[in-house]
Amino acid sequence: MRQRNSTRAGRLRATALSFLITSLAAGPALAITVDNVIQMHKSGLPGNVIVQTIEGTHSTFNLTVQDMKTLEAAGVPKDVIEAMMKSTGSAAPAPAPEPAPEPAAEPGQKDDLQRLREQEDKDREAIEEEARIREASRRAADQERQKMAAEESKRIASQLESARDAYEDAEYYRAARLYDEFVQKSDPKKPSALQAKLGLADSLFALKMYGNAAATYHEVVEAGPDNDAFVPAFEGLRRCGQKISYNPVTLEKLTNYFVGNAPKPFQDGYNYYLGKFFFDYNRYDEARKYLAQVSNEGADFSDAQYLLGLMVVLEAGEQDTDERAQKLITASPLFQQAVTAAESKDEDRVAHLSYLALARIAYTVGLYDVAIFYYRKVPTDSTNYVNALYEIGWSYFLKGDVRRGMGIFHTLDGPDWENYFLPDSHLLEATVFMNTCHFDFAHDAVKRMEEKYLALKAPLQKYLAEYTTPETLYRAFVLGQTNKGVELPRLLRMATLADAEFSELYGTVRNRRREVSELSTHKDNLGADLANRLLSSVETQQRDAQMEMGIKISAILQRLDAELTDLEVKLSEIRIEIDEVQADELEKAIKDSYQETSQAAAAAASQRTASVFVGDKYLTWPFEGEYWEDEINAYRSNLTEVCKGAPEQ
Repeated sequence: MRQRNSTRAGRLRATALSFLITSLAAGPALAITVDNVIQMHKSGLPGNVIVQTIEGTHSTFNLTVQDMKTLEAAGVPKDVIEAMMKSTGSAAPAPAPEPAPEPAAEPGQKDDLQRLREQEDKDREAIEEEARIREASRRAADQERQKMAAEESKRIASQLESARDAYEDAEYYRAARLYDEFVQKSDPKKPSALQAKLGLADSLFALKMYGNAAATYHEVVEAGPDNDAFVPAFEGLRRCGQKISYNPVTLEKLTNYFVGNAPKPFQDGYNYYLGKFFFDYNRYDEARKYLAQVSNEGADFSDAQYLLGLMVVLEAGEQDTDERAQKLITASPLFQQAVTAAESKDEDRVAHLSYLALARIAYTVGLYDVAIFYYRKVPTDSTNYVNALYEIGWSYFLKGDVRRGMGIFHTLDGPDWENYFLPDSHLLEATVFMNTCHFDFAHDAVKRMEEKYLALKAPLQKYLAEYTTPETLYRAFVLGQTNKGVELPRLLRMATLADAEFSELYGTVRNRRREVSELSTHKDNLGADLANRLLSSVETQQRDAQMEMGIKISAILQRLDAELTDLEVKLSEIRIEIDEVQADELEKAIKDSYQETSQAAAAAASQRTASVFVGDKYLTWPFEGEYWEDEINAYRSNLTEVCKGAPEQ
């Protein structure tokens, strides 16, 4: 066996040697090729012999990816492939060795060699000619591509310029159509396409089509901060957010982008936007991370501080504990910073909300004078004024200043605020009347509470039982598509409209309904294709907003129903208390009669209250001084206590 193997190895070496000699004799033109290597491997030559053959022939290889795959598929050893790769891109090959002296040949053999050499020369010339042709073709193709690129650049510049001119001339429909035509014909990832999409979004915003504008800005922003359209698109997205509610969960993708190289004002706005996004989704830890990065020079600093404070309040919960009070107190500096920043920039909305928050914190921890101070900071033209006025009345009551508290609650019972849902004001009135022994007035307050508020409970429950889904609630409340006899009382409707989140959603749905109408009317101006795409997009947004609004209506009405149920319980309790206190007073009166109480003293006590309680048992406006809106906080009720044994006032 060993002898046969030895013989076989000898034959292989002889084959390789023969191949090597032939290659050397033929010169560089017959250097080893990839196919030769594969053939030697298939012939059974060991890898080291093939490597020696490659090195001996000074062969070079410019291996392509396909060559590598072919060699590996043929099973060529790794060391052979590595030897071939080492030869790639090497310096100029070693000079070919001098040809060995040719043996003397017969005349016929000399002619054959001559013909062979001539053929080799022709083949070499053909290869060189083919290479020249390929190079010429490559250069021609490069020139053609450059020419086409230049023409395309001119076309892009011309078309975008036309669209920009239309936009600057306020021809927004035409501008939108031109920008869209460009986008449809371009690679969506190219900078020019993103610029055109930005122009389309700007045109739609100018047309007040905020839903489609926001979606288009969003597409540009999602392309990432490496494109020049990113910053203006983000700013456009924020402008849309001031007009409509646009907060899809896909905005979370913005957290993947690095904007640390952008100008600081942009970073501040970007961080606030993401912080507000996470706040709206109740993801407070993530919201804090971004809101805390808004610098105090940023335009959104006051809003960021307000939200940071509000999150502390929301997380503190509603249970009356010392721990909650401590948490609320830690929120005060945040609201104070929000006030300072807002007032320095004339941002009234944030300042008023922050004052209201500071007042409520003070009210909760029992600092009623501090609460009153902050409540009074909310001006009469603020949308939060009624809430502040209502809560300041409770502050006066709880600090023992009943006359001021009653003055404010009587004010709120006047015609200017008759559509506000403030049931506890009558409850407090009944309590004060009871404590001052004006039992008829206390019963009147209870009766008014029944007629104005508890009477709403039955129709509200009927309404909720009839319209059970977000869609039916939306149609009934917003579109007025109600069944006969199942309608929502006006006071509950006004209470729903007063909710800030509902108001924002309502404005969004109303805008999108207008956008649908606008697109349907102006299809010709936009072109049918663009108009139909935009119409489909905004109709989807509108359906989503309507569903969200239906859910919000349900939540508000359920909350109002719970408040009415709670009020019903309190009403039962106050009735019992009034009866008990009245019984006690009657008992005192009987006791006094046995003691022959002076009739003159009783007449004097009656005279003290005659200026207040005349005619009807209850006066809606028993105030000191005239009625001026900016003096409401100073009003006092002239109510006096008439309980037996009460000190003179």
